Amino acid sequence: MGNPKRASSTVQVDRDQLECVQGQIAFARRAPDEKAPAVVVPNYEHVSIVSYDVTIRNARPLVDELSLDREGFALIQHKTSCADVRDPEIMREKYLEEMVPFIKSYFNASWVVPKRNGVYVRRAAGTAIPKAGWTAVDGVREPAGLAHIDLAPIAGPAAAAAEDQLQGLPIRAYSRLMVIQAWRALSPPPQDFPLAFCDASTVRDGDMLVHDYVSNTKNEPGSAFKSCALRYSADQRWYYFPEMTADDLVLFKGYDSEEHYKPQAPHSAFDDRRAHPNAKPRESVEARFFVYYD
Repeated sequence: MGNPKRASSTVQVDRDQLECVQGQIAFARRAPDEKAPAVVVPNYEHVSIVSYDVTIRNARPLVDELSLDREGFALIQHKTSCADVRDPEIMREKYLEEMVPFIKSYFNASWVVPKRNGVYVRRAAGTAIPKAGWTAVDGVREPAGLAHIDLAPIAGPAAAAAEDQLQGLPIRAYSRLMVIQAWRALSPPPQDFPLAFCDASTVRDGDMLVHDYVSNTKNEPGSAFKSCALRYSADQRWYYFPEMTADDLVLFKGYDSEEHYKPQAPHSAFDDRRAHPNAKPRESVEARFFVYYD
């Protein structure tokens, strides 16, 4: 239920032989004596953070193998009519209008509630990141992002209930709840800061740091919640999808009430301008959906 079957080849891809790039990703500090450079991430000043140079594999050869119930993320093809919409408010409304019925159909769900303030549109104007990929805050480097899961497991049902309250929706009983996040690039490839995903099957419970997070919408229900930052481990495997177009849609799991299918995908942007020094600033859209079953 809620897990679309994907065509798969009988020959498994050797993941150790995939093409890869190197990218700096920020992680929560695992130990006080951890030998990694300290960095700071906006809105995470209360978390001690370090940076690692991580091998990030090209996941395109794996598209028929990836599963939201194992790795926690997958790539599918889905056209959008919103790629060229410039007004962020119009973009938000139009995008949700086309995505909600698609998500409901794709997951064979009973009903879907979008997180209305969870549509993040990144346009190029004013968002360029310095060529070095870092800015400095009090002498400490600041990366573009942090390896994280937006919602800690305990926060999934609370976030769903808060969104119902915000939209004035009645409380309904359900047998299963998933939080599904959808991300796509809107600008042509290559992207300067693509999104990378950590294979959830390589993440251990001790790798996760649960902490309190307060979003910019501080006066709205659900603006303060438990989030997870990832601690670095050499056992973790990171992937990305190079050369993304607007028809490439990454789905990744933020929460699942079904314990057997609970993998959540840690993710982070990374600077890929080592491989593509002339890449233009990425434009992208991310949306979040509460997916319910009777």
